[in-house]
Amino acid sequence: MERRQRLVASGLLVFVVAAAFLAGYGYGQRGAIAADAQAQGFALLRDLLGYVQSNYVERNVNVPRLFHGAAKGMLEALDDPYTRFLEPRAYQAFREDAKGFFSGVGIFIDLKESHLIVISPIEGAPAHRAGLKTGDWITAINGTTTKDMSLQEAVSRIRGPAGTQVRLTIQRGGQSQVVELTRARIQITSVQGSDLLEDDLKRQLRQERLGYVRILMFNENTPTELDRMLASQVRGGIRGLIVDLRSNGGGLLDSAIKVSDRFVDTGVIVQVVDRSGRRSVEMATRGTGYSGPIVVLVNEFTASASEIMTGALQDHKAATVVGMTTFGKGVIQTIFHLPGDAAAAVTTAKYLTPNGRDINKRGLAPDVTAGEKLEGKSEADLNRIRTQQMLKAIEVLKARVVKRAS
Repeated sequence: MERRQRLVASGLLVFVVAAAFLAGYGYGQRGAIAADAQAQGFALLRDLLGYVQSNYVERNVNVPRLFHGAAKGMLEALDDPYTRFLEPRAYQAFREDAKGFFSGVGIFIDLKESHLIVISPIEGAPAHRAGLKTGDWITAINGTTTKDMSLQEAVSRIRGPAGTQVRLTIQRGGQSQVVELTRARIQITSVQGSDLLEDDLKRQLRQERLGYVRILMFNENTPTELDRMLASQVRGGIRGLIVDLRSNGGGLLDSAIKVSDRFVDTGVIVQVVDRSGRRSVEMATRGTGYSGPIVVLVNEFTASASEIMTGALQDHKAATVVGMTTFGKGVIQTIFHLPGDAAAAVTTAKYLTPNGRDINKRGLAPDVTAGEKLEGKSEADLNRIRTQQMLKAIEVLKARVVKRAS
């Protein structure tokens, strides 16, 4: 359990026994080469630092900042958008995220084909009030282009103390606009009920006695919040349940496993594969918190931890998946604590669904397709697509309820 809590789902030496001698020789050679490269690297940094301290035109050189820059550059050289160095402020922000609160503008973002894209604005937060939409591209932050900008750098630039301003250049449907936002202190309730749905959809859910929960992200509080929401709806006599994971960009692996455990009775929830090809499995242990008919709603921004949950329920046939093919982030980052309150998020494994499906850069295909791609769509189109998907989810769930009863 403690190991899992250090893993973020946002996102590989094989030994041949029959050739042990040759393999050992090869490894020894590579080890010597690696050690020599490390020694040269350390010497490079030592000599460069000494030269800068002795010759740089400004006498007051911020040495910790230089080392942070070196660490950042080293991880960026891996060319992995999910492996990144977390300076103390960014690491603190990450820990706040896990607990469900932070200071910023209230958007979930990710990199898609080298573009910084809005996964989802948080209801009522500054970005939502200013009209930012799922699928918007952020092309500049305070006038600095986001081209070739890492995800962590973008997050650090957008965030800041409550009450301060940040300017985002947004591209939507070929048109660009600059939006100035005032940062705020934001607390996230990661699980929501049907209160924010359109009145007609709420009416249909009540008439058919269907439950609805939307999971925005997977943080430390998500399993407990889900338990409370589910208990309330089960007491109300629901006959089926819609779990809405649309635009859920992921979160903590441990949280996603615990939530999946509420719906999977027995068996594997997720397989984790390290760089040696060794597999470990996370098993269902708790039993189902809800065992009635379930529909899981997804879209192309359902990513990472939410894909773990979707894959688990789909492979176990515990739910029908409705919507669009998901994002396809099938890698896991481990948070490595560093001196000086810094850390690194390093991609250390990939995950497979219970049936062994590798979804990285592929996504999960729904059982029932509903909707359209969201990028570049107007507010009216976004609302139309969301409603269309909800209506299809209700239709599919009603059929499952009838089939269960017959």
